[in-house]
Amino acid sequence: MMRSVGFLTLGAVFCIGAAVAPRPAAAATQMPASLAALIGSWSCTYTGPKGTVQSTYTISRFSDLWVSGTGASGAYGGRPANKSFFFVGYDPKKHSFISMGGSTLAGDYNSSSASAAASAMDMTYTNVWPADPSHERDVWHFSPTAIAIASSWMEKGKPMSGKSSCTKQ
Repeated sequence: MMRSVGFLTLGAVFCIGAAVAPRPAAAATQMPASLAALIGSWSCTYTGPKGTVQSTYTISRFSDLWVSGTGASGAYGGRPANKSFFFVGYDPKKHSFISMGGSTLAGDYNSSSASAAASAMDMTYTNVWPADPSHERDVWHFSPTAIAIASSWMEKGKPMSGKSSCTKQ
């Protein structure tokens, strides 16, 4: 017990000393242009093997390195209309964009990543979790007023593809 109290006291002294000691200024983090371009309201159309569906999204700044969004999609194929949420961020240490989110449909969630420089407006996302046996790959292109996404995957041994086109409102 005394040893724990001693470590806690030493820890408290260190924390107080660290709080008082001058620190170098942290470098300002600037939001990557592709993330900044996402902020706003979007109207999207997805066309794939089961038809076409419309969706809307609202994306806001979450921090210097993250944006968050919510959306609503109409019914598509056997999928009912649903609502979604997501985060898209940038990891400057790994030079990688990260996307994660889900929807109101059971089992509809994932995380993807794309290796790219912070200045990238084109990137290729691959699903990283849960593991995707279909090897889905999404190629994104951002601009301040449009997003284009081309998707490809395998389904029952057949190559499949779809495309999304979004415009800022």
